[in-house]
Amino acid sequence: MVNKTTSMQPHTLKLPDIFVNILINLTENGMGYQVVKVILKSGRVLHQQKVLNSSILMLEESESITEKDIEKIELEIR
Repeated sequence: MVNKTTSMQPHTLKLPDIFVNILINLTENGMGYQVVKVILKSGRVLHQQKVLNSSILMLEESESITEKDIEKIELEIR
C-alpha cells in the first residue's frame, strides 16, 4: 500500500551570481543555509524561504518562479 501525502515537495532554483554574491556575505541561520525573504518583480513577497549554500533557493512545488522573476533577496528577520 502506498501512503500518499498531501504536503508539497520542494523544488530548487539556482540563483544568479548577483544574488549569490550578496548572500555569501550574510550570516547563515544554520549550517549551510539561510532563511530569506524573496521579493518578486510583481510585488509579491515569499517569506521564510530557505537558501542552501547561498546559491540554491528551495521552493514549494506550487511556486512557479524563475530567476528573472526575482527583484531582491533579503535575510528574513525573525
